[in-house]
Amino acid sequence: MPETIYPKGIIVFPPHSNAPDFVKASVKIALNDLVTFCKNNPNLLDDYKGTTQLPLQLLEGDKGLYFKVDTFKPEKQEQAPPSNDNDEPLPF
Repeated sequence: MPETIYPKGIIVFPPHSNAPDFVKASVKIALNDLVTFCKNNPNLLDDYKGTTQLPLQLLEGDKGLYFKVDTFKPEKQEQAPPSNDNDEPLPF
């Protein structure tokens, strides 16, 4: 099982006691800490629609909600080149 990596600079707090039910947590982001974490861990970043991003998962544990870095990388499937040897001709 891969090591759990927690992003630096993101802190999740339980909702205030008077908060409505739809409020699940309060999140504080220390921008300097998060930017430093990203700069020091470029291998954890990925690209989505031309933008560099830090993939995170929001999980629930014994102490409540928390973020962890999503390190899942799908295996790239190699595509075989089309072969015309001994293939039947196309019907069109």
